[in-house]
Amino acid sequence: MNNEYIISHTDYIEMGTSILEKAGVPNKHAFILMNNFLDCDEKGIFTHGFIRLPTYLKQMERGNINPRPEINFLTNDPIVNLLDGEHGLGAVVSYYAMQKAIETSEEYGIGVVGVRNSSHFGAAAYYTEMASNANQIGISFTNASPGIAPTGSVKPLLGNNPWSISVPTHNAYPITMDIANSVVARGKIRVANARGESIPIEWALNKFGQQTTDPKEALDGGAILPIGGYKGYGITLMIEMLTGVLTGSGFGYQNAAVEADGKRRNGHLFISLKIEKFMEVAEFKGRVDVLLDMIKSLPKIDEDKEIFLPGEIEWNRKSRLEKGTVKISEEIYAVMKELSIQYTVNMPTIKTEISNPNI
Repeated sequence: MNNEYIISHTDYIEMGTSILEKAGVPNKHAFILMNNFLDCDEKGIFTHGFIRLPTYLKQMERGNINPRPEINFLTNDPIVNLLDGEHGLGAVVSYYAMQKAIETSEEYGIGVVGVRNSSHFGAAAYYTEMASNANQIGISFTNASPGIAPTGSVKPLLGNNPWSISVPTHNAYPITMDIANSVVARGKIRVANARGESIPIEWALNKFGQQTTDPKEALDGGAILPIGGYKGYGITLMIEMLTGVLTGSGFGYQNAAVEADGKRRNGHLFISLKIEKFMEVAEFKGRVDVLLDMIKSLPKIDEDKEIFLPGEIEWNRKSRLEKGTVKISEEIYAVMKELSIQYTVNMPTIKTEISNPNI
C-alpha cells in the first residue's frame, strides 16, 4: 500500500517557485508554471504535475530551455497572431499565448495565436480551461517529441501531439476533452518503467516493430501506438502541420527527443471562441445541460458504473480535496525530497495518510 501526502497550495507553490528561481526563472514565470503543475496534481494527472520539474530543471541546466525568455509577438494582427517563445518554459509561453487569444476573442469573437520555439507545455486542458473559465470555448493543439511511427513504419517521427477542447457549463466545472493521439501518454510508460511494471500489449512497439509489454523496450527506440490505428496517425500528422509547420517551429525530427540534449522548438496553436457571437452564454449553457442530461440518462451497460463526461473524473477528484490543499503520490514526495536537498529549500509541511495504491 502506498502513502499519499496532503500539502497546502501555498507550500506546494512556494517550494517549486524557490527551486525555479534558483535555476534562474523569474518569479512571475515560476508562479505560472507552479499553478499549472498544481492544477494537474489536484486532478490526479500526476504525469504532468510536480514530477515534471526535474526534467525541466535538467533541460534548463543544459541550455535546452531558456529560463528567462524574451517572449514576444511577431505579428500585430487584430485576430490571428504569432508568438516566439524564445525556447522558454512551454507552460509560461502558452499561458501568455492563450491569454492573448482570450482577449482577442472578447473583442472580435475569435482569437488565434500560433507559437513557435516553445517547449513541453504540460496538460493541454489547462489552456482551454482558461478560455472556458472566461465563458469562451477554448481549443489548443501542440506537437511533441517524436514518439509515434506513421502507420506501416517502425520508426517514430511524429509526437503524440495532444489537443483539447473545453466548453463552459452551468456546473462547477467545464466539460473538457484533453487527449493525446497515442493509445497512452508517454509519461505513463515512463512511470511503469520507473516502477518496474509491465505495460498492456496494445500500448507500444519495440524498435523491431513488434508489440511489447516491456516499457523499457518501448522507450528504447520503440514507438507508441496511435489511437485508432491509421486514423490516429492521420490526426497527429495534421496537428503537426498546424503546430510545427504552420507556426515556423520544429516538426518531425527537428524536435528533440524527450531525454535528448538540444534546444526545444515545439509549436502550439491556441484558439478562443466567443459564444456570444452565436447566442447568449446562458442559452448556450442551457443547451449544453440538455445534451449532458441526455448522456447521463442513457441506459448503462453496468448499473454500478457511472457514465462520465470528458474531464469529469479529474474534476471530481479536485472537488473532493480540502480547500487549499493538494494530495500527492509517494513518487512525487520522493521527487520533492530529492530537490529540497539539491536546491537547499524547505520541504512542505506534510500530513501522511494510508491510501489506496491506485491513486
